[in-house]
Amino acid sequence: MKIISFEGIEGVGKTTQINLLKEYLEHKGLTVQVLREPGSTNTGEKIRDILLNSDDDISNETELLLMFAARSELICQKINNTSCDFLLLDRFFDASIAYQGYGRKLSIEFIKSLISFIDCPIPDKSILLDISVNDGFSRKSNDIKDRIESAGNNFFNNVRNGYLKIAEESPDRFLVIDASNEINIIHKEIINYINYKNEII
Repeated sequence: MKIISFEGIEGVGKTTQINLLKEYLEHKGLTVQVLREPGSTNTGEKIRDILLNSDDDISNETELLLMFAARSELICQKINNTSCDFLLLDRFFDASIAYQGYGRKLSIEFIKSLISFIDCPIPDKSILLDISVNDGFSRKSNDIKDRIESAGNNFFNNVRNGYLKIAEESPDRFLVIDASNEINIIHKEIINYINYKNEII
């Protein structure tokens, strides 16, 4: 099983590109499963609702630990029991380094220790869809912002810069794509990259 994670701030088009890649792989006769974070398990979806929609003043530390609680359930219930050809993840542990580490200013070393503690599998490839904060939120201008989306531009600039640093530190795993390009151009870039890396047939 190959694991491909999609990362990026709000409005970069992760869901669109995941669905396009899923269709492409299935057309090749491959089996595909898509999972999202936080979520994709009963417990994970309940945690997602708390994280995104709670009116409570949740501390940064609680936010981090809830993220990892949901992630642990995802790994134990779904990822470890999946036998598909390709597993596509709508965010994974890099998101915690970017959001809670660079964004919330929590200890990145502690976050990495949590990644190790719950035995997170490392994706074979990670696609970082990169776009400016203003452009990302302009695509979601008609949406009601959830708790995390309401954190402000400074927070999301830190998250974006954090993602870019993560990708820079793991060049063999990450492909950084300009998410301001047209949808079909981004899709072709992902396909070309994966095929070039011999991840597909």
